[in-house]
Amino acid sequence: MAQNKDRQIATQSSLKIVLEWAGTCNKCITLKELVGITNVIVDYVENGYSKELGDRLDKIQDHIDHKKS
Repeated sequence: MAQNKDRQIATQSSLKIVLEWAGTCNKCITLKELVGITNVIVDYVENGYSKELGDRLDKIQDHIDHKKS
């Protein structure tokens, strides 16, 4: 595996958080959305918050809020 142990743990935890968030908010997300959101959360865990990260989160939220079911 190319990922180090810390990144694997962050990824697993982030996947769980994203799935719980989607369920709590009654959002049906695709596998691609799940992986994409997880990658953004892992980026946050590793590098902290930045304007670029905030912009990515805004784009994800906008996409999910306006997608057709």
